[in-house]
Amino acid sequence: MNFRAFSIKRFLVLSLIFNLPPILAITKIGFLFLPLLFWANIPVFWTGVAESMGNTHFKIEALGALPQSVTAYLVVISFWLLIAGLVTVVTSKTKSE
Repeated sequence: MNFRAFSIKRFLVLSLIFNLPPILAITKIGFLFLPLLFWANIPVFWTGVAESMGNTHFKIEALGALPQSVTAYLVVISFWLLIAGLVTVVTSKTKSE
């Protein structure tokens, strides 16, 4: 992997896109419950973090797991930052020297 091809700008744009639901939820725009629910539940249920961290960090109900602590939000945000980094690395064009 060529580190010169790693694009910080692309990473920042992807990070913003992947973490857009909680940013928009702060602005109180309507109809954001479903995207926010998907934003939190995709990393939590795919990795099994909600069950392992327990009820103090995640409130598990019929519609999914809702983060209840700062640690829970940090886990979800770091998952999406990792995905943004992986997408950036995969889509970066490597230059042959």
